[in-house]
Amino acid sequence: MPIDMKAAICRSASELLTKKRTKKLTVKDIVEECGITRQTFYYHFQDIPDLICYIMEQGSKELLENCLAQPTLEDKIRYLLSVALNARPLIQRTIPSSYQSELEPLLLEQFYSFFDQLTNESASSSLVSDSLTASQRKLLLRYHSLAFLGLVRTWSKDDSAHMDEIVHDLAQFFKNKTH
Repeated sequence: MPIDMKAAICRSASELLTKKRTKKLTVKDIVEECGITRQTFYYHFQDIPDLICYIMEQGSKELLENCLAQPTLEDKIRYLLSVALNARPLIQRTIPSSYQSELEPLLLEQFYSFFDQLTNESASSSLVSDSLTASQRKLLLRYHSLAFLGLVRTWSKDDSAHMDEIVHDLAQFFKNKTH
């Protein structure tokens, strides 16, 4: 059976990211974990930020599909928040790394893309009004992306204890969006 080398590299890097801080993650670590040559790594990825971006893009596609499959807006928000909170340790390890200047914009781009696709795919869960201009829509999507990242970054035990209330409040906020 042929091996999807790109996927194998991603799995190895993801495993290492859960064990190490990103600034200590090297191509050498990845190729040793995966049992490949450096040349094979560089055939598939330009560098570590390129690899992490690819991992985020793949995860974002799956996340969007699963999120849109949720029956209600509250379920969609709860699902998205739960996945982000589960990924929080990875986000916390990745952002303050030596790759921060490359990775933080990529993470925000992924959140932006996610909210953009969510608003395009599901009118019932639209986070922005259809009456907004293109520039207003972009600004509001950017706002949602930054707000979501901030919420995940600052999430507390108290927030976890009140997750249902927070999800409900976010859903109400989105349902009552400015027209």
